[in-house]
Amino acid sequence: MESEIKTKDDIAHVDENMVPVYVQRFGDTKEEIFVTAPDLKRKLGKNFEKVPTGALGVYTYMERLNQGLRQIMAGCRKFSLEYISRDDIAALTKESAGISGIPYITDVDDKEVNKILNG
Repeated sequence: MESEIKTKDDIAHVDENMVPVYVQRFGDTKEEIFVTAPDLKRKLGKNFEKVPTGALGVYTYMERLNQGLRQIMAGCRKFSLEYISRDDIAALTKESAGISGIPYITDVDDKEVNKILNG
């Protein structure tokens, strides 16, 4: 739900206790708005108050991305990074495919598709 926060200025207002109306439905404090805040508060202790709200938003986003990747890996029966090979991943841009040697996303199953179609 954090994606509802639209601009950097909106996030800055949370620190000033001036939360925009469209964010208030999630809460009035960082702990209420960002799902990762309580965990970070436990880890950082007093230093939590020094964390900028924008950084908390980025951290929360990265944690969501991390969880999504874990779910995809589990769905592929790859429960640890050591089990992932270059065959399990694809490059999302032609540039990254050229640099890394990892197949471009649209080329990943090209041989198998052609084998099926040309049977």
